[in-house]
Amino acid sequence: MAVPHFPFLLLLLSSLTLFHGQTFSLVIPLTKDSLTNQYVATVFHGSPIKPVHLAVDLGGQSLWMACGGSSSSRSIPSRSIQCIAATGGGRSGSVGGACDVIAGNPFGDLEGKAILVEDTVAVRSLDRSTAAVIVALHSCAPRFLLQGLAKSVKGVLGLGRNQISLPAQIATELGSHRRFSLCLSSTNGVVFPDSGSQDSVYGSEISSSLTYTPILTKKIDALQSPEYFINVKAIKVDGNRLDLNKSLLDLEGVGDGEGGGGTRLSTVVPYTVLESSIFNSLTAAFRAAAAAMNMKEVAPVAPFEVCFESENMEMTAAGPKVPEIELILQSEMVGWKIYGRNSMVKVNDEAYCLGFVDGGLKPRNAIVLGGYQMEDIVLDFDMGTSMLGFSSSLLQRKRSCSEFSPVNLLESTG
Repeated sequence: MAVPHFPFLLLLLSSLTLFHGQTFSLVIPLTKDSLTNQYVATVFHGSPIKPVHLAVDLGGQSLWMACGGSSSSRSIPSRSIQCIAATGGGRSGSVGGACDVIAGNPFGDLEGKAILVEDTVAVRSLDRSTAAVIVALHSCAPRFLLQGLAKSVKGVLGLGRNQISLPAQIATELGSHRRFSLCLSSTNGVVFPDSGSQDSVYGSEISSSLTYTPILTKKIDALQSPEYFINVKAIKVDGNRLDLNKSLLDLEGVGDGEGGGGTRLSTVVPYTVLESSIFNSLTAAFRAAAAAMNMKEVAPVAPFEVCFESENMEMTAAGPKVPEIELILQSEMVGWKIYGRNSMVKVNDEAYCLGFVDGGLKPRNAIVLGGYQMEDIVLDFDMGTSMLGFSSSLLQRKRSCSEFSPVNLLESTG
C-alpha cells in the first residue's frame, strides 16, 4: 500500500498475526493546549494520509471530523449494521440514504447533524517504526462545530463506552480485549488504544501498582451512556470524612428535577466541578486543615475560590505540601488520593489555588473529576470487565506521563 509522505512501515490490521505475541504498543500522542486546557490527540487520516489534530473527550460517543480533505471517505448507508451500531439501534436517514448521526462538541456546547462515513485512520507505534491502519467509522460533521476548539483542531476524539470509539474499533480489528489506557500531562501525554501489554509500556512497577474500581453504567433513554462513572462513597480531607448528602454520591440517588448524582470522569472539564454542598464542605475542611499547617489564605483568583500564599509553601515531589484529599471508592481500603500537584493550581508567582470549582445546586453530576486532577496518573479502562485501574501520582516515583510520549521518547534516545 503506497502512501505518500508517511515515512514508516504500514501494517494493515486485516493481517494481524504480526502483532500477536509481540510487545507492540500503539500510541496516540497528546499535547495540552495552554489557551483552552484541551488535550489534543494526533492521528493520521484520509487520502492522502496526513496528521489530524482532535480534542479528546473521554466520555464522547465517537470520533468526528469536519468534512473535507480526504478523497477516500465513503458514506455509510442508513439501516446498515454500522449505522445501527453508531445510533444505538435507532433508525437514521431515509431508506437507501446516508446514515445521519449527531456529532457533539462539548467544549463549545454545540451539536449538529453529521454523516457516518468510513475512511483510513492510522495510529503509530510507540517507537514510530510502524503503524496500524484501519478503515474506521467516524462522522463527517459541519465546520461550525469547530467553534470553541483549540487552534488547528479539526474534530473530537471520543473515547466513550461503545463499539465505535477508536480504541474499540482497533480492538475489534486486533481481535483483542477492549481496553485502553490514558496518561494525561500538562505537556505531552498519551492514549494507548490497546493497553494489553502495560508492562512493556509503563514498566511492571507501575502497572502492578494499579488499583481497580468498577466502572458504573448509567442508562439514558434505555441506552447505555458512553461516559465513565465511578462509585465515590465518601471524601476525606487529611483523613477526616466530610459530612455529605449520600444521595448526591449515588449515580441513581437523586430524583428527577434535582440535578444528577454520581461521579463522572471528564477531559472536557479542566478542573473538578462539585455540587455546591459538596464544594462548601470540601473547601471548609480544606481551609481548616490548611490553617493548622499555617498556610496563609489570600484573595481568590477566578474561577477558584480558595487560594493561598505560595511563599514558604513546602514543595514535594508530588507538588506543594497541602492537606491531602481522598476519594473513598467501593471500600475504605480503596481510595484515590489527590496530592498537591493535582489539587493546587499555580495562578501567579504569589499564589496557589485549590483547583476545584462550584458547580451549583443542580449539576448534571454531583462530582465531575476534571483533567487537571487526572494528570500524571495512569488510567486503565478495561471495557471487558468494566473496571478502571488507576495509579497513584507518578510524580511520587519521580516519573510523569510525559515520559511515555513518543516525542519525549525520541528526545531521550536520540
